[in-house]
Amino acid sequence: MFFVLSFGIVNAQQFPEVNLKDLNGKSISSSTIKADGKPMIICFWKSCCPVNEKMLDALSEVYEDWQDEFGVKIYAVSVDDSRTSAKVKPTVNGKGWELEFLQDVNSDFKRALSVPNIPYILIYDSKGELITQRTGFQSGYELDIYKILKEKKK
Repeated sequence: MFFVLSFGIVNAQQFPEVNLKDLNGKSISSSTIKADGKPMIICFWKSCCPVNEKMLDALSEVYEDWQDEFGVKIYAVSVDDSRTSAKVKPTVNGKGWELEFLQDVNSDFKRALSVPNIPYILIYDSKGELITQRTGFQSGYELDIYKILKEKKK
């Protein structure tokens, strides 16, 4: 069972400024995460969780089609800490996932957005407004996301 939670999350145009890292260790500001007139999905995950892996498998499978149809950008933000963050890049490369990957090693971005648990998905419309957010992932949820993107495209 899934449910939508509201924790006062700001829209994408007002993300708190937090330092993240890309998979190569390069520092990136969370302020660079923008909708740019297209829908955007941010999913928080951790490498040790099978549910997170299923979520990223499902989103990776549809990502190219969704980019073509909606121009969507999917950011997968790992909250692996300093002990497990070295596993992120090999996991991503081994799975062949083609999403936009960032690392939030200290969980600063996660805390700033009041993300309660992982996996956690935030969906923004083309204006950068938060449409919905959800804790957890179940097979088939990608179909729900597709319906949300399709409805907002109208």
